[in-house]
Amino acid sequence: MFKKRKRSKERENRNQIARTIKQRLVLLISFLGTTLLVLIFRVGEVLWPLWTVEHRLRIVAIILLAVIFLILLSPIIIEFSKNPRALSGPGKNPYIDP
Repeated sequence: MFKKRKRSKERENRNQIARTIKQRLVLLISFLGTTLLVLIFRVGEVLWPLWTVEHRLRIVAIILLAVIFLILLSPIIIEFSKNPRALSGPGKNPYIDP
């Protein structure tokens, strides 16, 4: 009975970690997307620094690349944060019980 509760609690903790990571990824992707839209449609261009106006297309390309990578790698990021693998030391195999 105790092992079932412990496993249930571990599963709840992992699900909570996954939810938190998903929320942070959504927040980051939406922030980058908003920044991308502002740069594409030149909202408030009069207030931008000169270097931003000169390198606008490069900045858009870098942010777009980051957004695409985050979207494509989000399942891997969530899985890794939810279920981290312990690093093995020298001469130890992580797949064999100690």
